[in-house]
Amino acid sequence: MIEGKWYAEGSAASHAARLSVHGNEYKLEVENGTSYEGALRELHVGNRLGNVERKIILADGSLFATRNNDAVDIAFKNQLKTNRLIHTLESKYRWVFIALIVTVLTAFAFFKWGVPWTSKKIAHALPEKTNQVIAANTLDFLDDYMFKKTTVSTDKMEKIRKHFHAKIVPLSTENKEIVYKLHFRSWSDGNLSIPNALALPSGDIILTDKFVELCESQDEMDSVLLHEMGHVVHRHTLEMVIEGTFVSVAVMLIVGDSNGLVDMGVGLGSLLVSSSYSRGHESEADMYAFKHMLTAHIDPVSFSHIMNRMTKYMAGQTSSKKKESKENKEQHKEVKESKGSLLDYLSSHPNTKKRVDIAKQFSECYKKGLRTCDIKMSE
Repeated sequence: MIEGKWYAEGSAASHAARLSVHGNEYKLEVENGTSYEGALRELHVGNRLGNVERKIILADGSLFATRNNDAVDIAFKNQLKTNRLIHTLESKYRWVFIALIVTVLTAFAFFKWGVPWTSKKIAHALPEKTNQVIAANTLDFLDDYMFKKTTVSTDKMEKIRKHFHAKIVPLSTENKEIVYKLHFRSWSDGNLSIPNALALPSGDIILTDKFVELCESQDEMDSVLLHEMGHVVHRHTLEMVIEGTFVSVAVMLIVGDSNGLVDMGVGLGSLLVSSSYSRGHESEADMYAFKHMLTAHIDPVSFSHIMNRMTKYMAGQTSSKKKESKENKEQHKEVKESKGSLLDYLSSHPNTKKRVDIAKQFSECYKKGLRTCDIKMSE
């Protein structure tokens, strides 16, 4: 006999009741004279959550509640086999702790490896048109908020474009649907001109005036162009967008609030200028560039030269004017903070010793006249 309370459907008023089970049949007697009987399969038994009051819903929608969970487990043992593991985990602190650790590790693995892997599969399964759609209006956004009109001469721009389409674009045979275009823009933060190159997923590649100025040879510029083409071919920006979507949805599910989703993604343009590619993306783009440089008879060491020069330029800007006058210190502090953030941005194309070493190894293959180089770049 299981003691408990009975509630009529839609009512908060309770009445003392007793539930008895005989084989596959049950009988419920309520103190107000109401009684029920029938097959156990007609009852819906709630899951056991520790020692929380158990609820059993009858066929007419009324409810029987009891704290005698052990008796319910015994009476309905054939119906509750799937619930035993959950109850065991929730009843013992040790198992609760283990379950928590497993959950945290699973979540970490999902975001660390699961999301990138899934994003890559989805990104490469989508048609090329997807890249065109998500890149639409992005250059306009960047022109409105980040860039200014280029100061590079028309003759120089045309010379660079002509060389790019004649010598570099033909090297990309992986996806004939990509239409590459070069754009020139001036990008500055205060008085600081920013050297950089970035690619939209559509194949539009933007070169800043300072980047063009710092390139001392066509090979250096071509090495960076090939690197950016590697990002396009491998759809790294699209992967970032998909990863961001996964994270946004996961956060929404965890916190139960979708109001912040709009604030979390303000457009592809802001994504490109505020986020860096992962190490895996950069390694993949590096390898793409180095392999195609061998095919194009370009010494891969050119890539490390231009990256070194860009990094030294930015580092030099932060260390200049150390002896500024007292009244300009506060202003100089703000400029230094701004330059520091720009250095952080340039770290999205890090000039680490490992990457320089890889470039040098490919350079050795180049000097030997090889057109392939069996070198692997770890993430």
